[in-house]
Amino acid sequence: MDLSALITRGFDTTDQALWLAVVDQGACSVGPLTPDDWYPESAPAEAARREAAGALSVCAACPVRAECLELALRNWTVGQHGVWGGTVPAERERLRTGRVAQLTRVLSRNRNAELAAPRGTC
Repeated sequence: MDLSALITRGFDTTDQALWLAVVDQGACSVGPLTPDDWYPESAPAEAARREAAGALSVCAACPVRAECLELALRNWTVGQHGVWGGTVPAERERLRTGRVAQLTRVLSRNRNAELAAPRGTC
């Protein structure tokens, strides 16, 4: 099941606006790093952070770091790889898992409330 529409519900900023902000204002769009510097090979977060230290230092001063992270979480096909918003894939996986779990709890609570609500009689 694709949860992207449910995960992003309630956000005012569209994906297109996020992409434009990140591409236009992102610190990663300029600088001496190669594309490989943005893609750590190790899966564990600690090792990946060591491998991507240069990229993470660029992210630390980026004016659209939060927007970049949000974009990666919303668009998991792309966001599951590389450095986004100052995080490595393992860190974003934990954030995304927490979001999905929270969404599941809210949907379950809403469904239970609807089932418990008295039905109108006709």
